[in-house]
Amino acid sequence: MGLDKIGLILKKYLPKRPFDLALYALFFLAIAKLFDLYGDINEHEENWSEFKVEHHCQLKTTVAGDVQSAWECDDGKTYYRWRQLVK
Repeated sequence: MGLDKIGLILKKYLPKRPFDLALYALFFLAIAKLFDLYGDINEHEENWSEFKVEHHCQLKTTVAGDVQSAWECDDGKTYYRWRQLVK
């Protein structure tokens, strides 16, 4: 298949408004990314209790002393685990 045939196929199937096609593609990619992020939310949720102990995680507090829903661990990362606030 030569480049001229590919060009004819693109002209035939590409809509008159290529900007619309780009917007549809961008929308589809955004939805796919949201599904991917949603699928990763509960990753390693069952190991959280052991992870807290192994990495010496402490509840993060504000300057005023209020406890936030974040955990500071010895790996240098802050984990936001709002469901695990029960001590």
